[in-house]
Amino acid sequence: VYLCRQEQPIVRLVAVKVLRTGRADAQLLRRFFLEQQVLASLSHPAIAQIYDAGLLPDGRPFFVLEYVDGAPITEFCRREELD
Repeated sequence: VYLCRQEQPIVRLVAVKVLRTGRADAQLLRRFFLEQQVLASLSHPAIAQIYDAGLLPDGRPFFVLEYVDGAPITEFCRREELD
């Protein structure tokens, strides 16, 4: 996941999730596309919105999400002593 700056049509920070090169076996691709579909179907203040999705020129899929500023989930869980 990369922090990026969208410049058009709206200027804002976004999170871009991209599969790493060489990691796209059939099962991982299915899970990635399922994640896109699930996020696109949800609407809740506690869930990042999906803005866009597609394929890079090298064929790897990506999707663009609302950027949520905060601690990484692993840090949050550790701090809150969650399982």
